[in-house]
Amino acid sequence: GDFWRRQRKLAQPAFHRSRMTRFASRMVEATDAMLTRWARVTPRTDTLDVHAEMMRLTFQIVGQTLFSTDVDAESASIGRALTYALRHADDFAQSIVRLPPWLPTPANGRFHRAKKTLDDLVYRIVSERRRTATDHGDLLSMLMEAKDETTSEGMNDAQLRDEIMTIVLAGHETTANAMSWTLSLLSRHPDIERKLHAEVREVLGTRPPGLEDMGNLKYTRMVLEEAMRLYPPVWAFEREAIESDQVLGYEIPRGAIVGMSPYTLHRHPSYWENPEGFDPERFRAGAAESRPKYAYIPFGGGPRICIGNAFAMMEAQIILAMIVQRVRVDLVPGHPVVPEAVVTLRPKYGVRVTLTPRAAG
Repeated sequence: GDFWRRQRKLAQPAFHRSRMTRFASRMVEATDAMLTRWARVTPRTDTLDVHAEMMRLTFQIVGQTLFSTDVDAESASIGRALTYALRHADDFAQSIVRLPPWLPTPANGRFHRAKKTLDDLVYRIVSERRRTATDHGDLLSMLMEAKDETTSEGMNDAQLRDEIMTIVLAGHETTANAMSWTLSLLSRHPDIERKLHAEVREVLGTRPPGLEDMGNLKYTRMVLEEAMRLYPPVWAFEREAIESDQVLGYEIPRGAIVGMSPYTLHRHPSYWENPEGFDPERFRAGAAESRPKYAYIPFGGGPRICIGNAFAMMEAQIILAMIVQRVRVDLVPGHPVVPEAVVTLRPKYGVRVTLTPRAAG
């Protein structure tokens, strides 16, 4: 309703393209630090969980772009808290008998401790920022400075907390999942990986990417879009009907919860040829005209489309281009890479890989 419209209007300017240049440089710095750490891994021998690495990296990027704060030291505890909170929310949503959150059960207790870990971080940073009243040029400063054009009111701490928690989840968990699935698919399709590397080498050479390069890294974006078709980071979501409606002959009463599944839509044979195949060419220029607009909705659609979709795509393009530029990522034979459908679509056992450095130039 009106409250959502107000919040959306207040938050929207923070994601304007003109703000993205500063964010891009912070993404590059964080990715470079990760790749420098990877350079100490023994090539083709040592293994690492690239999903854990992506979770750590995207959390660092959230910390820098949202808070202008190095949150690497807290990434492990925050990661555990987010993981438990997501699984608890998923279990609650799917339960036939839903025990109220205030009931002192062991599961509720663990959830409240996880929530407190997340809230403590957010409220501490908001409190410090209010005390210093310094504009850091990050997303938090933009959200704190936003004023309602009618009332001139800004967001209170609770509203800021809700917006920040959404951004932390959307800019951390989902992007990490998208990168993990993309790297897994590229290892299984070396022909596509070689074509991707050729584009990165042609566009960037050995220099890091910038915002101005995003339009030229076309195949990089196509690879990401196709990976998110097969493994959309948010595999399903729900909407509440604000009025009664009828869809394809089905009566939808007011207040009904309607579920939509990007995972199912993205693999529907009516909209996609060879739907289980990995083919980035589906997203070449003009290809989308042959399918319905909402056959592909990794960021949702309509007025409530993900507010940070451009931010997330830029982040993913930068990370993928820099990884492919510096190393080849190969799956460890026999390690199971299978989806786990909680609130997001995670690789259940991680993604174990070996690394092979690229020759300079």
